[in-house]
Amino acid sequence: MCGRFTLTVDDVARLARQWGAEVDAALAAAWRPRFNVAPGNGHLVLQQEDGRRRLAPARFGLAGPAGMLINARAETAATRLTFREAWRTGRTAVPADGFFEWEGPASARRPTWFHRPGSRPFLLAALLGPAPDGGLGFAILTTSARAPVAALHDRMPVVLPEPLLGAWLTGEPPALPATEDGAFAARPVSPWVNAVEHDDAACLEAEGPPRQGSLF
Repeated sequence: MCGRFTLTVDDVARLARQWGAEVDAALAAAWRPRFNVAPGNGHLVLQQEDGRRRLAPARFGLAGPAGMLINARAETAATRLTFREAWRTGRTAVPADGFFEWEGPASARRPTWFHRPGSRPFLLAALLGPAPDGGLGFAILTTSARAPVAALHDRMPVVLPEPLLGAWLTGEPPALPATEDGAFAARPVSPWVNAVEHDDAACLEAEGPPRQGSLF
């Protein structure tokens, strides 16, 4: 699955240009690096309308019959009633530069950050639809995990190759290739990221920030 991810770039307007997209000046000015995007959080999605690409705000999660939906299986999304319409008309891409998986017992979960060499940004294939609050939301597509992610989880997000971006956004949905083994590097990081309210650079450190001692 993919329940938390990062986009730590400082300049989102420059990132938009990388994919031939526009971004509203106010949205770009308000942007701050994200170190722990969690379900329900606002983020950015890449859309294409009238031949123009743009980065737009959306929330991580779709409204579902039994609660929030953050992931959709790539193998069944096109035919599953919950996602069928979004697959047909709401395909989008989510900018990211890493994602998290965990291991260990619930009382001591140990996080690992998976990222491209050099922490280069990439795009996750996703589906748009209504968020639980009635606004625009997205669910990230997942597929069978490859090494090194497979050591921690049997699913991982679908990484959208840039040559397929145009067809994914507007055309007949292309076949989504599997991520190659070793395409991501694994880095154990601080348990600071375990808490969804933590969204700062300490999430990617090997050790969490020092805790203030109690006087009593």
